[in-house]
This record gives sequence, C-alpha cells and structure tokens, in this order.
Amino acid sequence: MEKLLKSFSRYDELHYGFQTDLIRILYYDLPEHYYEQYASYECSKLCTILDGEKEVRINKTESFQYGSDEMILLPPHSSVEMSIERQTKALVFELGDELIERLEPVVGEEFGLAEKATVGDVVRCGLKSDEMDPVVKAISRMKTYMAYPGESRIFLVDLAAQELAYHLLRIRAFRLSLHNGSKHPVFRAIRDIHKHLITLSSVKELAGSYNMSHTHFTHLFKSITGLTPLEYITREKMRLARQLLQERTVTETAMHLNYDNISHFIALFKKQFGITPKQYQLSRQPEYVL
Repeated sequence: MEKLLKSFSRYDELHYGFQTDLIRILYYDLPEHYYEQYASYECSKLCTILDGEKEVRINKTESFQYGSDEMILLPPHSSVEMSIERQTKALVFELGDELIERLEPVVGEEFGLAEKATVGDVVRCGLKSDEMDPVVKAISRMKTYMAYPGESRIFLVDLAAQELAYHLLRIRAFRLSLHNGSKHPVFRAIRDIHKHLITLSSVKELAGSYNMSHTHFTHLFKSITGLTPLEYITREKMRLARQLLQERTVTETAMHLNYDNISHFIALFKKQFGITPKQYQLSRQPEYVL
C-alpha cells in the first residue's frame, strides 16, 4: 500500500493540483528545513507523504511525527504547525463541503451517531491497517481516472472521491463510537471482546447479552466492522498471540488462549500472518535471517 502512494508519476507531480466540485488534490514538494503554519478551515483534509517526514503540532496541543507509512485525517477548522528537516513530498486531498454533507447523514445513520462524523480529534491511520485498504484502493482508482480524457475524467474522479470520503468518515465514526461509550450493540460488543477476550465462551452467548439473535448480531457486526464476530475475536487473539509468543512456547500460548487443538491454533496463526508461530518466534531472534 505504501508503494501505491509513491507511484504517483512525474506527470502527476508537475500538475501540482487537480480539482473538481467535490475534491481538490494538491501535490507539495517541500524543501529541507521548512516551516509553515496553515489551517484546514471548513475542509476535512487527508494528508499523505510520498517521501520524507513531517513534524506537526495540531491545534497547539497534539504533536507528533509521521511519514509515508501513515495518513492523517484533519477535521475542519484545524490549525497546523509543520516543520520539515529534509526534503519531503506530500499529497493532500481536500474533501469539499458538498461531498461531506452528502455522506455524513449516510454514515451517521449507519453508526447511530447523533453528532457529525467529521467532528472529533485528528485521526492517524497506518497504511498497513485493515481499515485503510478501501481508502488506498479509492486513491488508486482516482489516480487512474486522472489520466482519462475529457469530461469522463471529472465524473470518474468524483465517484472515487465519494468512495474515499465515505470510508474516511466511516473510520472517524468507528473511532468516535468506540471511544465515546456508544450503546450501539456492535461497539458494546467490541469493548466486551477486548475486556474478556480470553474468557469469551461463544458468539451466541455474546449476542444474547445484547438481546439479539446470533444471526442478527453477526449480520450487524459484519456490516460495521467488515468481519463476523468470530473473525474479529480470532484476529484479536492472534494479535495477542504474537505478544505471548515472545515469552511462551507455542503450546503454552495456545492453551492460554483456550485453543485445546494446537494444530488449529497454528493454522489460524498462519492464516493471519502468513507464517507459523514457531517461524514467528525464530524471526524475533536477532541472528535470524529470512
């Protein structure tokens, strides 16, 4: 995914900007030892780095550094102080008011949000995270469409812009709902899964605790997260397994996570990460070479 963002050609770079009624795409080639203050005003901005890194301070409170492995979604009316030590190339997507106003009610209804999906803190998104896959794919399509001739280019770029904005608003809404104590059953379930990951007995029992049938709960959960409850639980267990394997044997890790069938645990781990638990342990050793 990181390579995808870096694939914008010199042809794209020389244009420095592209605009439709729904989105504005801006390319920046910033020199070393550069400093600037700017604001997002009424626009939401997706900020990406093609090469280099930035040190930013947002709304005079939150400071951090990010590079080409991360995207930053700025809410409207954010103020940013930016400093750069080495030459940095960046690509910024400004999402127009019309685009946001069109999609906010859709995302708000989907997540049961009373507040706007654009409201909230800065969202930092690692490109290797599952939630960013549709965002990166929308950007890839947008890049392809920008090379099309005539009016078809504008029409298709706007389609991709809607897709991009929808997924970004979903990411923000998901995080808002997860951290603001939402009583939506899916977000209650996610909090309960993380709290009781080791001791969860079954998805059916989990669904019952929210007075929902297994089928309805599974359908609702997948519509929000993209995963079934069992897939989500398994993913979180495998992530925990990576931590445990740094200090425990494969058998001890499997038993701790309530996998009595060691072969099943190994198969799940390999499906998630592409290597077996033992191979993962070996890869953590300093002298191990792939």
